[in-house]
Amino acid sequence: MSLAPIVHELRLACAVDTAFDTYARRMGEWWPPQYTAHAATFSGLAVEPSVGGRLVASYGAVEHEWGRVTLWEPTAHLAHTFTLAQPSGQESLVRVDVHATRHGTAVRVEHGGWAQGTEGVRARFTDWPLILSRYAFLAEHPDPEK
Repeated sequence: MSLAPIVHELRLACAVDTAFDTYARRMGEWWPPQYTAHAATFSGLAVEPSVGGRLVASYGAVEHEWGRVTLWEPTAHLAHTFTLAQPSGQESLVRVDVHATRHGTAVRVEHGGWAQGTEGVRARFTDWPLILSRYAFLAEHPDPEK
């Protein structure tokens, strides 16, 4: 199996700042609980907004660090390490690039940084389209009350 990055590109009907902020600042709203360590107690997911900031999942009073921010350039680029569903001591890298298009915003999500020998781990990440569909919906419908 190839260790090439997993890449998904989205076209969103929203502004660039909305697309970026929805990914970075509202991740806990769109990340599916079933893609966490314990869906029943999952209570949030936050990105600390600076290089070195943590990506933290909350399960009530318990926190699990999922990674660290390696690139923070609002409203254009975000990258973070990612340890979810990976063996201890191994991490991959998720990079999000956002830019304006004629009809909205393009978002490119690349999940790479796979080390040799992690083919089986990489194969677990086939559900990015489902996860990102929740992100896209929230970005395009940021205030469901309106």
